[in-house]
Amino acid sequence: MTGRSIGVAVAFDRHLPPAVRELFGLLTNVGDVGVLLAAVALCYWFGDRRRGAVALAGVLGASSLTLALKGLFALPRPPATLRVARATGYGFPSGHALSATVAFALLALALDRRTRRSRTAVAAVVVAVVSLSRVVIGVHYAVDVVVGVGVGLAYVAALVGVSDWRPRRAFAVAGVFAAAALLTNGLTPDATAALAGVLGAGAAWTVFEIPSEASVRPLAAFAGLAVLGALGYAGNALELSLPALFGLNLLVPAGIVALPLAVERVRKEESATVT
Repeated sequence: MTGRSIGVAVAFDRHLPPAVRELFGLLTNVGDVGVLLAAVALCYWFGDRRRGAVALAGVLGASSLTLALKGLFALPRPPATLRVARATGYGFPSGHALSATVAFALLALALDRRTRRSRTAVAAVVVAVVSLSRVVIGVHYAVDVVVGVGVGLAYVAALVGVSDWRPRRAFAVAGVFAAAALLTNGLTPDATAALAGVLGAGAAWTVFEIPSEASVRPLAAFAGLAVLGALGYAGNALELSLPALFGLNLLVPAGIVALPLAVERVRKEESATVT
């Protein structure tokens, strides 16, 4: 097993009722990249704009970092006989554990609701559940998720230290990992999508002047999540050519960044029409 222990995964397979493993199969979706992007998008739209942008860069960078490490180590997942969920690609480290750690740690730092201690406690519980779920459903060894969480925490510390909550720096860091993912994986669909996402969000933040005071109403946020979610699904679930895949994955994060500007322009046009 390439030096990794299979004991924990086997124990869950043997001793946990199928219903429990199926439940963890649902809980693991909290760590999906699409869900994490939606969470940081809401933070960006309704919270501190700059910190939300850094959180978005962090999630995009975490996805790229995961791909870079998976391509570098090229270690397999547990045997298919232990799995109760579909999983493809290499297994080390756990992308769900790494990305969930990055997303919820940054959200705990970026948000100003309640106390930092309470936000940190909630983030820790969510990360623990997501990480545990990956082993329970048999798609990762325990060491995969432990390393994923550790790398995620180190990445958050480095990102906040290097960027000092400046989005351009954060997107630059994410771009480095997107390039690394290309180096270790080649021009694969996943690496292409990761690069496109970083470029799209980074370019949108750099080119557009996003007003910090531009508020996004709940209805606009719901519509934005629905449209961008549909585009994201098409960009990752359908068998598209690499140029089409690149284009859609470029558009979604750019749309997250630009939505407040679009809402503000519509509001100004409505006000001018009424006047």
